[in-house]
Amino acid sequence: MARTVDHELQARRRSTILDAATMLFAERGFDATPVTAIAKAAGVSSGTVFHYFGDKRGLFRAIFEQDLPESRELVERFRVADDPLAAILDMVAELVAPSENPASAGLVVEVIRQVAHDPELAHVLNETDAVVHAGLRDLLVRAHDRIDPALDPDAAATWIHAITDSAFLYADNPTATAPVETLRTIVLRYLTGHRKEHHHDDA
Repeated sequence: MARTVDHELQARRRSTILDAATMLFAERGFDATPVTAIAKAAGVSSGTVFHYFGDKRGLFRAIFEQDLPESRELVERFRVADDPLAAILDMVAELVAPSENPASAGLVVEVIRQVAHDPELAHVLNETDAVVHAGLRDLLVRAHDRIDPALDPDAAATWIHAITDSAFLYADNPTATAPVETLRTIVLRYLTGHRKEHHHDDA
């Protein structure tokens, strides 16, 4: 009789392995992290890790593959927001929030090192970036009457995305406090020149 596949157990096990790998890659780097260490941290065998991810590079790539569906969901959630400028700031907040984890800096440094060696990883990152860029650009087009008319939506989306990415490089810097509110303010002032968001009826 065929064995019943426990999809829920598989999903939990896969998530546990990814969590362990994320922390170890961030702390030690890709090259200095053996699969045996990841397996031990996840409470599974090395064979289980290989079963789910193929090899260490596939495991590293899987960490970032999670970002694509999450980015699509984020963009879709804000796509039809009544207030596109507020939606841009809220998107910035959600994009920056993970940088409050100090381990983020190590992981970002490592992905910069590894992307040149893994075309598939580059494709994953580019696809995720394209989703976020398009979402920001569309909101900027909708917010045209609320922002500096000299700003090109495509260029502005590129800069906003660059600003949010920069937060992760400073995740372990003790003086880089309150990244979410700081970058919301930076983006708002870039778009409008104002310190705080003002709705049309606040004038």
